[in-house]
Amino acid sequence: MRFALILLLVACRPPGYGKGDDVGPDPDVDAPAATEDGPPVDGEQQGATCDKEFRLDGHSTASTVWLTGSFSQWGADPAHGATEFAKGVDGAWTGSYAFEAGSHQYKFIVNANNWIIDPTNPDQVDDGTGNMNSLFLCAP
Repeated sequence: MRFALILLLVACRPPGYGKGDDVGPDPDVDAPAATEDGPPVDGEQQGATCDKEFRLDGHSTASTVWLTGSFSQWGADPAHGATEFAKGVDGAWTGSYAFEAGSHQYKFIVNANNWIIDPTNPDQVDDGTGNMNSLFLCAP
């Protein structure tokens, strides 16, 4: 039975399997990457980011504070993409994130279940369910 299965798998390989790549020359790996808006322009920064520092005061008794948002598919904890903050000696929670260019919605998660907007950021957007998200625009 094993022999028949192996024979079937070998017989079902796609044409040309294992014979090299006949689709053309190797791509130029040193060439700048194309963007959604077309090919890159000479001198254009590829992969430009904005490093954003966050600070959350008034939650010194919290055991955890995390950053989540559209940039992390709203990961609800660090195992799913949220960014951990560190508590300073002054009780404030701080953290940072390197955002790609564009508009990003975000919230802080306090004690793993209390999702709050950034109280220091007046830029907010409706999340479509009657709540608000904080908004950060990265324009490097």
